[in-house]
Amino acid sequence: MMPSWTEVNAAVLAVLGEFGRASRSNGRPASSTADRDVFVERLFSLRHAETLGDVAEVRILAGTVVTPLAKDWLKRRKISLRVVSGREVILSRNQTRGEWGFAIDSRSGQVEATRRMLLDDWIEVGLDSVEAALWIREAEGRGALVVTNEASVATWRASQVEGIRPATVSEPEAVSRAIRQLGANMIVVEPPGKSIYLLKQIGERFRQGGAPVQPDWLLPSEARR
Repeated sequence: MMPSWTEVNAAVLAVLGEFGRASRSNGRPASSTADRDVFVERLFSLRHAETLGDVAEVRILAGTVVTPLAKDWLKRRKISLRVVSGREVILSRNQTRGEWGFAIDSRSGQVEATRRMLLDDWIEVGLDSVEAALWIREAEGRGALVVTNEASVATWRASQVEGIRPATVSEPEAVSRAIRQLGANMIVVEPPGKSIYLLKQIGERFRQGGAPVQPDWLLPSEARR
């Protein structure tokens, strides 16, 4: 079943949220495409067009209404208009804002199927949480999904590696909380009792958060903003 506009818009906003915050802090409308790669509101008007800087193209989500005045404004300035899907936005933003790996230290028919699924979009970076943690530490902006039958042990072992902020999760909303509160750069999940579809949702929610960032409260006091 195709996702509704509300679902697509929510997913895109989750990916682009930090860009919206940046645009508001600069005094420009949150939907300004000068600040964000894709316009994510339902109506693109002349007011929005006039906030554009030196751009050659404006990308909008399928279903966005562009007013006649905005179209004329874009045409006069030879700015093209391109419609994109919500999935394209999410994938393109993830590719530029993060690098994603996975490690599996459990073996079963379901887990092997999960591994094959992940290989389409993820990098296999090890056989356990420690190997995944060492991979994360090698470069900024990395995040890893660890699938294991012993999540508590895997999470503890990963936490012993400097700079790793692992979280054990069981559903997508827990992933969102781990990203928001911990800046998690590793998500650990146990496969028993979870469908492949749910595991995929957990991984996608992790990636939608963008490149993991350590929250201020975990920084040394002298480094906090």
